[in-house]
Amino acid sequence: MEKHTRNKNEFLDINTMPNQPGIILFPISISRISNAQNAQRCFTYMEQFIPKIRSPLVGLNVIYTDNLYLYSDEKAKILKNKFQSLINSHKFEFLKLVRKNLKYIPDSFSFSSWSQILLESKEFLTHLGELKKIFENDEDFKKMVIKDIKLSGKEISENNINFILEEILLFYLIIKGKIRLVNDYVHDTQEWILYCYPGKPLLSEIYLHQKNFFKYKNKKNIYENSYYDLEVKKRYDYDTIDLETFI
Repeated sequence: MEKHTRNKNEFLDINTMPNQPGIILFPISISRISNAQNAQRCFTYMEQFIPKIRSPLVGLNVIYTDNLYLYSDEKAKILKNKFQSLINSHKFEFLKLVRKNLKYIPDSFSFSSWSQILLESKEFLTHLGELKKIFENDEDFKKMVIKDIKLSGKEISENNINFILEEILLFYLIIKGKIRLVNDYVHDTQEWILYCYPGKPLLSEIYLHQKNFFKYKNKKNIYENSYYDLEVKKRYDYDTIDLETFI
């Protein structure tokens, strides 16, 4: 039988997870926390991984992107109160669903705010400044960032550019193993981190991984250049994406 060779931009689901400790990473967008990423939907997304897990030591880390949304012209006080309410409701509704299912271990679920994650990185602010310079000088990267903003239906502004640069950098550093993820169940033993979100990855995010400006490698993480689309159940391999034809 002839072996099938995958073409660029052809992606498949994950049949089984690695047989080592790992972390499934769910970033929660504040703009989607009450709809596409509400607690019930996140719980359903999480459950689809259960048949794929072979190791008994896998945790789920949820990161709320609250401070990222301070790139806004609204008053910080109003945003803070709004975001805190949304995050608290989401977390405790999700945990309520977890505790209804005795097969799940509550300690394997970890919840962090954006600012908490930033405190785990010594390099983040330095790299963010460097990435802004790359944006100014690399026309292809600038084109990808601007296209991402347009695809999201937003206007091209300094706030929206900074939003994307900070977002893609943080998750790049996490899956490259440069930011510690706290999980009381996995407890720093993870070999792999799978970055998951409903929808396709950002073009600028793919470009950042393909160019690997900061030259980081995380060889023990089989998913260091991957992104899992929770909607279509496919793992995107950044290394094999053709950006010109991807969208």
